[in-house]
Order: sequence, then C-alpha cells, then structure tokens
Amino acid sequence: MNAADVKYLSKTDALVEEQVNRKGRPTNVRYPFQKQHPQTTTHLLIKYSEYHVPILYGPQIPRRDRDDTRKRYSRALLTLFVLWRTVTDLCDVNQTWEEAFKLRQNRISIHSWKIIENI
Repeated sequence: MNAADVKYLSKTDALVEEQVNRKGRPTNVRYPFQKQHPQTTTHLLIKYSEYHVPILYGPQIPRRDRDDTRKRYSRALLTLFVLWRTVTDLCDVNQTWEEAFKLRQNRISIHSWKIIENI
C-alpha cells in the first residue's frame, strides 16, 4: 500500500472516486474489504482498467467433454467465473458440483463465456 491508499482508507469505508487535477493516467477505482476481513486496515482491491484472465498454478482445468472430469470442470468454472465469498455461494451442502454449475451458469457474463469456450 502506498500513501494514497492509506489516505483512501482513512477517509471512508465506502467506494470513493476522487477527481484530482494531475497529469497521467486516471487512478483506478478502489474498493475496501469488508470490516470483518482480516486485511481491512492494510489492503484494498483495485479495479483493473482492462480485463485480465488469471493464470492458474497447479492442475489444469479439466476437459468439459469427459464424464470422469465433469465434477472438477464444474468446480473450476464456478470458482473462476462466479462471484463468491464462501463455498456455499458456489455449491450448496446437498448439491453436486454439476448441479450447482447448471443452476449458477446464468451468473457467468457473456465475456467470460467466450473465455470458457476457448479453454
């Protein structure tokens, strides 16, 4: 965090967009963490000005056309492309990952579907 981020956190708990007369690229929108988050006083989320695709480390995203990997495929897509805070936002306790994916796939944006089609 830099001095501007500390200043931002000290001003408000809500989203603030400042119009500052200065040269260069405009600052990106900043979002504070919720109060119960352990990093709420030290970290911010900054909205990228361009789309970014995360690079995953670890096992690759499974193929969608194989029955033996459908559970892992559904779980991976939900994790990457559906907004969530807890696991139950993605999959209920008495629900399979495939069922959860079918129910929540309408939450995935059109832009994200184009990425998914190329996986």
